[in-house]
Amino acid sequence: MFATLTFTSFTTMADVPDKILNTPIALLNGNTITLEEYRDKKPVYLKFWASWCQPCIKEMPHFQESQEEYGDQIKIISINIGINDTVEDINKVAQEYELTMASAYDTDGEVAQAFQFIGTPYHLLFDKNINLVHRGHKADESLDKKLHLLANQSETEHVSHAVFSKKEQTLDLPIYTKKPTAIYFTSTWCDWYLKETRPEASENCSRSQVEFNKLASKYNSVNWMLVVSRLWTVQSDLDDYIKKYDIRITSLIDTSNTAFVKYNIKNYPTLVVFKNGEEVHRTSDLVRDMRLANIIESL
Repeated sequence: MFATLTFTSFTTMADVPDKILNTPIALLNGNTITLEEYRDKKPVYLKFWASWCQPCIKEMPHFQESQEEYGDQIKIISINIGINDTVEDINKVAQEYELTMASAYDTDGEVAQAFQFIGTPYHLLFDKNINLVHRGHKADESLDKKLHLLANQSETEHVSHAVFSKKEQTLDLPIYTKKPTAIYFTSTWCDWYLKETRPEASENCSRSQVEFNKLASKYNSVNWMLVVSRLWTVQSDLDDYIKKYDIRITSLIDTSNTAFVKYNIKNYPTLVVFKNGEEVHRTSDLVRDMRLANIIESL
C-alpha cells in the first residue's frame, strides 16, 4: 500500500517542493509555522496521529522521550489529523502522556494533503536543510538512529521526496446535475477499527451505512454515491466493504483525497446533500437526524 522508500545523494539545498516548505502548520497555541522557517536552523520531525489510533497512543511515550532528548536540537511537532477528533481529545492525550512538544490540529486537512499522509502513525524527518531523511509508520530503530544523527549534526541519507509530488486522479463528483446528489463520505474501517477506542463512533458508522442504503433504495430521484477515504484503504478493502453492506450504488475511493479536503470531511461518516451544485444539508448521524428524510423528499 505504501510507496517504497528510496535514497538519493546528499545536497545542501532543500529538495522538497516549495509547497511543502511553505505549507502553514497551525499550532494550538495560535501560532503558525512552516518548514521554511527552520531551513538552515535545525532539523524538523513531524508526527501525524489520531487519539483513536492504537499504535499512535502506544508510541506516545517514545514521542515524548524524543522531545526530551532531542527537543533542543530538533524541532518536534505533533500533528493531529483532525479526523473524528477534537481539541479536547488532543489535550486529553497530551495531559495523559505529559507531551511538551509543539502541537498542531489539522482542521481542514490541508497539511495532511500536502505531506501525502495515508495512515497513522506517520513520521516525517527532515534534516537542517529540510531534505527528507525519513518517512515511515513506526517509531523504530531506523527513526531513532536518524534522530540521533541529526541531533549530532551528522549527515544522513536522503529519502526520495517524489512522494510529495505524487498525483492521483481527482474525483469528478456529479453535484452540478439536474438531479440532486447525496454523497456519503466514510471509511471502510470505521465500523470495526473504532470498536475499542470509539465504540459509539463505530456503531454510528455501521448503522448510518445501513440507513444510507435504505435512503438510496427509496429515493430514486436523487443521485447517490459512496466515497471512501484513501486512508489505510485499497480497492480490495472497498470491495469487501461493498459486499459486507450489500451496497448497490456507485462506490469510489478518493485516492487523491481532494474530495475529502474540498468538502471539509472531518468526521466519518458524513452525508452531504447537494442541489444545483449547492450544499443543502450535511449530517454525521443518519439515523438520529430527524430532518434528513424531509429534506430529501423536498428536493
